[in-house]
Amino acid sequence: MGPLKTLIHVHTNYSPDAATSPETLARRAADAGIDCIAVTDHDTIEGARHLASITDLRVIIGAEVSTRDGDIIGLFLREPVPPRMSARETAVAIREQGGLVLVPHPFLRLLGCGLRDAIWDILDLVDAVEVCNGQNIMRGPDIKAAAFALRVGLPAFVGSDSHTPCSIAPCWQMLRPFSGPVDFLNALRMAELHAGRHPLRYFASAGYRTARYLLGCGFPSGFGENHDRTAESGQIQPRDHRLGPAERILRSIGLLRPSME
Repeated sequence: MGPLKTLIHVHTNYSPDAATSPETLARRAADAGIDCIAVTDHDTIEGARHLASITDLRVIIGAEVSTRDGDIIGLFLREPVPPRMSARETAVAIREQGGLVLVPHPFLRLLGCGLRDAIWDILDLVDAVEVCNGQNIMRGPDIKAAAFALRVGLPAFVGSDSHTPCSIAPCWQMLRPFSGPVDFLNALRMAELHAGRHPLRYFASAGYRTARYLLGCGFPSGFGENHDRTAESGQIQPRDHRLGPAERILRSIGLLRPSME
């Protein structure tokens, strides 16, 4: 078997802010020549499980977990990780089930989703750092993340962070075949990274979606269509759905951190 074209950090409509169904993701990934995909919906693993049940592609079960300090990705999860814990508690919970701890967009201020300085508090638990995020329209946060990963000697990865089907694979990595979390991490250390950005049409959609969210209008029609299933199964609603418009705007510029509730 040759190298695996691998997508990491992809969302389905099991995330409230994403519009890509698992069925559409399976088709688009196959069309893009993807061999392996790590699905990381917000605070749920149901999207990854759904995709794994309908495709022959290799699917890594993951989630992008909302912590009080910013977002953390868990890969190779067997169970969902509760949101709104501290970054350290979240990383420990991921490790306890044999998962890997990845840090997405660590220095991004938008929506308070980057760990920023809090990454130092969990450095002993971090397995890899996202050094390019397809949704980062400005390169500054990625440059800082790449310098950080090099400084502390952690493996780097590039993340699609796709939320809509118009663009799912702006960046990817070529990995040698692997047989589990530890071998995946070893393969990632030697990976060939292909950085990139989503096209302008993607950012136009993302801007509209974000503006509605910040103004308290909810996400556009077609987003999060499978999200209610995660609520019905007893999982906690992700992110800061209870915040008002003013609080959301403060979060967006990094002046308000996630609730400690």
